Amino acid sequence: MKKALLLPILSLMLVLMAARPAAEVELIKKRVLSERVEILIPKGFEVMSEQQMDFAYAKAQSRPSVIYTNNNLASIAFSYTDNTADQDMIDMYADTFYKTYTKQYKEAKWFSNGVKSVNGRKVGYMELMKPELGHEVYTFIFFTDVEGKLLMCTFTCADRQKPEWETVAKQIMGSFKTNG
Repeated sequence: MKKALLLPILSLMLVLMAARPAAEVELIKKRVLSERVEILIPKGFEVMSEQQMDFAYAKAQSRPSVIYTNNNLASIAFSYTDNTADQDMIDMYADTFYKTYTKQYKEAKWFSNGVKSVNGRKVGYMELMKPELGHEVYTFIFFTDVEGKLLMCTFTCADRQKPEWETVAKQIMGSFKTNG
């Protein structure tokens, strides 16, 4: 009788273990862009080397100021642009970026976009799945002004990793603070 119960119990345990959500990602506080910004970054993410950035952005018109990655499976890039920006311009940037991205990535699947208040500041965001080099990439972009210039932050991972990283990307945006 005990043997007859063992198989169903083991099967149930395997199903429950498989249904468990992925382990929670631990986030740690970092100061980036010469201490201008404080933000949470996943533990284990390291700054991409200049050589890796040169290779990854060889054909790009511009490259991010700094990129944190976990062996290139997921990354968050910070681009501190030369574009003038202030809090009154964030809605305009949000509209412009949305229009640009919908034209550039016609096959993209959109999840959300808009402007939110994060720690008392307007922050624009876009969340989409877009084709890139023959596969789909989950992309969460958020942006705001820092010291009169536009800062863009882009979190990316493979489409199959979206369930694991989507909440983390939003937590990163929610942790954003400027130091000035």
